[in-house]
Formats: sequence, structure tokens, C-alpha cells
Amino acid sequence: MEEETGSVKTARKARTLYEEIAHQREKLHKLEERQREQQRREREKNQKAVLELIKAERLDTVPAERWRTVMPKLKALLAVEPEPGKNPQKGT
Repeated sequence: MEEETGSVKTARKARTLYEEIAHQREKLHKLEERQREQQRREREKNQKAVLELIKAERLDTVPAERWRTVMPKLKALLAVEPEPGKNPQKGT
């Protein structure tokens, strides 16, 4: 009989709604942080791949001013939305 009672697990204290909400908020915060980190790693990986592609195509020899003048057309071609709050390129 003693062996049976020794192996019985004690029940966890039930959480109040406030405790459960706090727990879920903390869980959400951790998930959001994990998502931001994953997005950052994906962005860095993409930046590296794009830079390697530019170098492979020898486009790294094109002057920056020329890139600035064709950037709106390039963005349109790639269907990239301009960043909000960022001024359009000068001279276009």
C-alpha cells in the first residue's frame, strides 16, 4: 500500500485566470521574439545571396549613382513597395 501512495503524483495547483493570462502573454512574447530572430536570419541570408548574385553578374562595378537613377524602375520590375516614410530617390 505504501508503494502505491509513493508513486502518486501531486496535482498541480490550478492557475487563476490572471495567472493563465500572464503565462500566455509570456509565451506569446517568446514566440514573437523567436519570429523576429527567424526573420532577421532569413533577411541576412537573403542579403548575402543577393550580394553574391550581384558580384557574380559583375554588377558591383556599376557606379552607385547609376543604381540610384534606375532604382525606381528596378523596384517596379521586382514589384517591391517603397518603404513608408522614406523619401523617393532624388533626380527621378
